Amino acid sequence: MDVRQLRYFLTIGRCGSFSRAAVELNVAQPALSHHVANLEAELGVKLFDRSTRGVVATECGVTLMHHAEIILRQMTQATREVQDCSSMPSGPVQIGLPTSVSIALAVPLLTEVEKLFPAITLNVNENHSGYLSEWLGSGQLDLAILFDVDESAAFDLTFIMTEPLYFVTAPGGPAAGMDSVDLDCLNDVPLVVTGQAHGLRQVLDRHQHKNALRLNIKTELDSLNAIKKLVGAGYGHSVLPWCAIQDECRTGALCAAEIQNPTLSRRVYLASSKDWALSRAAEVIAGVTGDLVRNLVEADRMRGTLHL
Repeated sequence: MDVRQLRYFLTIGRCGSFSRAAVELNVAQPALSHHVANLEAELGVKLFDRSTRGVVATECGVTLMHHAEIILRQMTQATREVQDCSSMPSGPVQIGLPTSVSIALAVPLLTEVEKLFPAITLNVNENHSGYLSEWLGSGQLDLAILFDVDESAAFDLTFIMTEPLYFVTAPGGPAAGMDSVDLDCLNDVPLVVTGQAHGLRQVLDRHQHKNALRLNIKTELDSLNAIKKLVGAGYGHSVLPWCAIQDECRTGALCAAEIQNPTLSRRVYLASSKDWALSRAAEVIAGVTGDLVRNLVEADRMRGTLHL
């Protein structure tokens, strides 16, 4: 098995046809068939199901495609790092941001990177933390902000901050005029919250069992903007971090009080995979991300206890 075979194999799988792959690669079709036959013989498995309509990867083929993508990406990264070691960092970096954090961090991060490191192409993937964790582990992301990660997980972790959570209501609601509320204020009130794949919901669920909370989940939504609009309309209340609501609280569209006695909070980490080293460009992005979080806390755009 060599790099050329893997590249040919991936192209065939993506095109779904030996003939289309041959045109794209500018390689004779019999040569492609020969390379795939050698791979199948070496591995002792069938990689493609063939029909008159083209080819489809078998289960074994899909597994090899996943590993081949990572291998080729790592080889490209190694070449780029060697070439860039005496110059400005460059190349693509994929970072995953949970929606609640992205509201405060995405724009300043993209702006700062463009200003300081124009040769780096930064791509921000906004999603909930459950997906980001999976994509980081599979190599689709270089970095991700994650919450409450088990420190025995297969990630290199930088503990950024402990972030408190807030009881969020409409103007005139239970949080109006309050700096803080006790945790038991969540008992029985109608809540509009994220689904269980989100880190926010997992914090709530843990405290429900630990503190015998009586949570009344009225509605689950995966849209943070929709949650805030429903709360502002008086449909229900929610539990969110300051970074997600600070604009609405300043304009009076929402009211929020920090949840205490006991404190409801989450641990915020910057994570990367232990399976491969970060590129020089990704290391730079990690440093810029940490600096920006510190700046956002100082500017009251995020709230929490920094651990950087």
